[in-house]
Amino acid sequence: MKSREKLIAALNHQCIGKLAFDLGATKATGINASMLYRLRKAYGRDEPVKIYDVYQMLGMIDEKDMEMFGIDVVGIWSDVTCFGYRNKNWKSWTMPDGTPALVGEGFASTVDSAGTTFIYPQGDLTAKPSGRLPKNGYYFDQIVRQEAFDEDSANAFEDYKEQFVLYDDETLRYYEENTSYYYNNTDYGIVLNAEVSAFGAATQVIGPMLKVSPGIRDLAEWLMAHHLYPDYVKEIFEFQSDMAIKNLQLLKEAVGNKPQAVFLSSTDFGTQAGPIMSVAMFQELYTPYYRKVCNWVHENTTWKTLFHSCGSVSPFMDEMVDFGLDCLNPIQCEAANMDPQALKNKYNKKLVFWGGGVDSQSTIAKGTPDDVEKQMEERIRILGADGGFVFSIGHNIQINDPMDNVRRVFDVLKNYR
Repeated sequence: MKSREKLIAALNHQCIGKLAFDLGATKATGINASMLYRLRKAYGRDEPVKIYDVYQMLGMIDEKDMEMFGIDVVGIWSDVTCFGYRNKNWKSWTMPDGTPALVGEGFASTVDSAGTTFIYPQGDLTAKPSGRLPKNGYYFDQIVRQEAFDEDSANAFEDYKEQFVLYDDETLRYYEENTSYYYNNTDYGIVLNAEVSAFGAATQVIGPMLKVSPGIRDLAEWLMAHHLYPDYVKEIFEFQSDMAIKNLQLLKEAVGNKPQAVFLSSTDFGTQAGPIMSVAMFQELYTPYYRKVCNWVHENTTWKTLFHSCGSVSPFMDEMVDFGLDCLNPIQCEAANMDPQALKNKYNKKLVFWGGGVDSQSTIAKGTPDDVEKQMEERIRILGADGGFVFSIGHNIQINDPMDNVRRVFDVLKNYR
């Protein structure tokens, strides 16, 4: 059975006895670039890795990697990064641990006397930096650049009009060319990454792609604004959802129904211990806009809708099903009230579980290869029953995950491909 057929079967809750494996098709199912480089070397391939997302230091999986590791699903990305520069005309850059890598030509950085690397929005060194990578650090933390906020004169549209914009022709061509290539020349399943409705996500709020970031941009103040200024939040989401649908229309014209799923949102609604807000607040501030976007996708395409949210999100899952979510990533079983068997029993045939095949925080990071295999076998048995499961681990594979644990994932999956 071909990879695309396996993904389609999973998305349609068909039990076929074969698993679709995703590594690198979304920014929540990826792999650290340094880890990817070391894995390539371990498998006999010594080539630098393209870092398509320096925020999380994620390496770009290519066709050689997909064949080497047995991956079934490919992601199609925007060519514009969250720091506002394009991934093209790749140039050399060395990661803090000495790993040789490649970044887009618009990546512009400086290093201060303490060894901290600063990155600049849209590659403009005259702007204030919007991200920092501490010496010997692993990620570019986004820098909050919020100025004084005056609630009496607040204007959500003015604050966010430079952020939520239409895809330009270059980006649409990038989507079209890459989608057509993988659809016509490979049998991989295809995920269209278009986080146009990532309402309230960290990268949307902080705005690292902007040279100037007006409005509420501090995450703590943003969360408080849900209580203090709900109309301001709604105005942002109304504008964002309108632009989301316009961009989805452009994407449909560019790629048609070649993708099987569309990754729409990366907003985290859960903490380790429970949800980040009440169900009532979620219903008031988020459901109407998610419903609007999901309805458009289902009425105009064959794509399945895919969201990411970490943490304990079980209180929101009925709402997610109701507003049109097809696939949820991940199933963070380490969080409270996220027991995989209980969730499978309740949402079988209602939600596709995309991820959760092995826990990131504990088993991959701190367990043994045998621990990894045992948990994988259990999760595949539970979440894969009756179909509706795309295998991925709990989150991105990190730079310091034990190599033997990561390789055991690939070894075990050979039995299910």
